[in-house]
Amino acid sequence: MLKAEYRTEKYYVVVVGANSGIGQALLVQLIDSGATVFGIDIQKGSKTPQTEHYTYFAVDPLDRDAFSMAVEHIAGQTTCIHGLVNLSGTITQFKSIETISWEEWNETYDISFKSCFNACKAFIPLLKTGNTAIVNMASGLAFIGQKNYGPYSAAKAAVVSFSKTLAAELAPNIRVNSVAPGAVDTDFIYKEDGSTRFNKDTYKQLVPLGALAKAQEISAVILFLLSDAASHITGQCLHINGGAGMH
Repeated sequence: MLKAEYRTEKYYVVVVGANSGIGQALLVQLIDSGATVFGIDIQKGSKTPQTEHYTYFAVDPLDRDAFSMAVEHIAGQTTCIHGLVNLSGTITQFKSIETISWEEWNETYDISFKSCFNACKAFIPLLKTGNTAIVNMASGLAFIGQKNYGPYSAAKAAVVSFSKTLAAELAPNIRVNSVAPGAVDTDFIYKEDGSTRFNKDTYKQLVPLGALAKAQEISAVILFLLSDAASHITGQCLHINGGAGMH
């Protein structure tokens, strides 16, 4: 089988949401390809061991001052970064718009969209001009009506629109795209008791390729969008769902 291989020596990439399942998979691929990576997430510790090519920063993605401090630390190690990836997203309350509280809505919406805005606002000045890239995490739920996912769906739809606006504003020197996965076999789809939030077998029957995505299958597309192989792609949302939604 043909294998795509990307080399990113002397590339510096920031990954926000580095402790997520997709984030961890992306870190492995980036470091294996030669990149130096700065990971950011809300947890105090990194789930990926730190090395000379990987540094972790514990940052609340809604804390603009904390983001500014992370930028200062990174700017002390490199004069520019070549890629920014924003993966943050959460949903803990599965309620209808009629029953969800203002606080519950804002908690999900802010982490799932405002974190992306905050990261872009903070790191754009550090992005090297000339075919560098931003990749933002959207979701297939941004494109369908799914009950009880209101704030998450709205936030990820905002990510898609925001990414297109940013692509127009930063062209031609910085490319901006988003990815919209379907169901991915990571902690995101599991409840605390280990069961899934939906019937996996029923979902697989709706997917022409017959399976949930693996984290590595999503991160591989992100790596492609960061690379020179995607040098003529900007303002796009790539759907990665095994054919469950064909756009």
